[in-house]
Amino acid sequence: MLKREDGLVIGDNEPYSVTDASDYTIPVHGERRGLHHVAIEVRAGLDAGDKGQREWHSLLERLLPLAYQKLTAAEILSPG
Repeated sequence: MLKREDGLVIGDNEPYSVTDASDYTIPVHGERRGLHHVAIEVRAGLDAGDKGQREWHSLLERLLPLAYQKLTAAEILSPG
């Protein structure tokens, strides 16, 4: 969904990856508990100041619930 937003450059885990050795929150609070999870890193400066923070807040507030609905609907259609 973020990739469809105008003006954003989106990458998947670039240049990072999540591992048990290098990370804590996703492995412990997400994966081990079987919860849906996401990590979003915003390039420095894009979230600077009140304006940038409000823009990212509005974007994520709009898209995250839609992404969750889409994900859970897909799980219902093809469980397992």
